[in-house]
Amino acid sequence: NIVLYVFYLGGRLSPVRGASPPGNMPMNLLDLEPATTLHFCKTPTNTSPNRKLMLSNKTSGYVAFKVKTTAPRSYLVRPSAATLGPHCKEEVTIILQPPGEGQNHRFLVQAVQVTSSQAVSREQWSEFKKEQIEEQRLNVVLEEFETEPAATHENFFSGSGPVTEASRVPGGEAPADLQVKYDELVQYTLMLEKQKKKLEAEIEELKGSKPLSSSESGGGKPFPI
Repeated sequence: NIVLYVFYLGGRLSPVRGASPPGNMPMNLLDLEPATTLHFCKTPTNTSPNRKLMLSNKTSGYVAFKVKTTAPRSYLVRPSAATLGPHCKEEVTIILQPPGEGQNHRFLVQAVQVTSSQAVSREQWSEFKKEQIEEQRLNVVLEEFETEPAATHENFFSGSGPVTEASRVPGGEAPADLQVKYDELVQYTLMLEKQKKKLEAEIEELKGSKPLSSSESGGGKPFPI
């Protein structure tokens, strides 16, 4: 059995608060692949699917970008911002987080021309004029399979057929199995990255704390707060 949820975010729906009305003109600075829709496919063995978004700099200068979503708690986006060199590309990984409803979600890619390869801070983004920033929206389509499908999501949208014995790798695993393992590894890596950043922040906070002197602590050796 297949449950298919298709969420189309077109002109009839109200725009996100603070966003301009829907309108998806192609960007002059970046090429997006896919350009309009991100497809996610949930299965019993893959409840947190990921999708790739390829961003290509179309210009001979530097272009900074950032990827935003209307549901930041539902997705992990890596990298969510970066600066591309002339005619360079960046692959953005977007992971749907459990429970992964995907309802009424959409993504917004913003791009602006800059003068160097340095990262653009949040404060610098806020200083750009509205007319300097290009935007492109992407809709979200979520497919939910109650059983493992005969063909993977990628095969379905690429037009290729179901996985057969001939398409298996020498180790005996089908591409679908490898995709599941890859998704799990990506999620685990991102989880470790978040934990690392949290620990680094705690270490910096501890370094910035001043130890109490013996007089302040009532005698004895000083100890960190």
